[in-house]
Amino acid sequence: MLELIQDNLLLLGVIAGALQLIGYLFYISDDAIDPNPVTWFMFAYGTGLLTILEWDKEATIPELILPTVCSVLAIYVSYRCWRTARNSNPNHWWPRDWWPEDTWERWSFISDILITIGYIAAWGLTLSSLLTDDAKEIAVFVFLFLSVLSTYPAFYPIIRSTWNKPEREAALPWIVWSLAYAFLSLVTYATHNEFWHILMFYPVSNLLLHIVIAVLAARR
Repeated sequence: MLELIQDNLLLLGVIAGALQLIGYLFYISDDAIDPNPVTWFMFAYGTGLLTILEWDKEATIPELILPTVCSVLAIYVSYRCWRTARNSNPNHWWPRDWWPEDTWERWSFISDILITIGYIAAWGLTLSSLLTDDAKEIAVFVFLFLSVLSTYPAFYPIIRSTWNKPEREAALPWIVWSLAYAFLSLVTYATHNEFWHILMFYPVSNLLLHIVIAVLAARR
């Protein structure tokens, strides 16, 4: 069975990316959904960073299809949130309520910034020969782990808002996204043949978190 999966990794990666795209089409086309702007801003920022880190960690093309699709479309959803807030209050370029009041949300946002600064610093030191390639590999590993870890507090605002007001979300997109991450988990495991591989953290974490939102939104 594993050999069959390994022979079709690209196809499975494409399926995962296609499911991710379909989920976004469902999400964007549902006018009843009221996206949490703080979470989606962190998605747009954090997923893009994580995709770069996974690429630097030599993730394969089948593994990168889904996060690439997610990065681009998360930016679009975040832009729509910003545009809606901007149209409702043109006096402020940056919506005042986008700065998280919750401590965990603030630390998630700050952690993404620090990871980016650290990653750029590591690249700069490597190019200037002040940091060896081996040291840079260790740095990328740490940044990737922290980037995945920051996914949990990034989900906190939308989990809280969906728990309080399930009508703000819809279960269908999150169910489709859960399926996408299940496929990506399968692709990643078959590629590295190791469950505790660093690249497994992203799909498995997101599979669990997307299921949580799907269950909460199903109360709508």
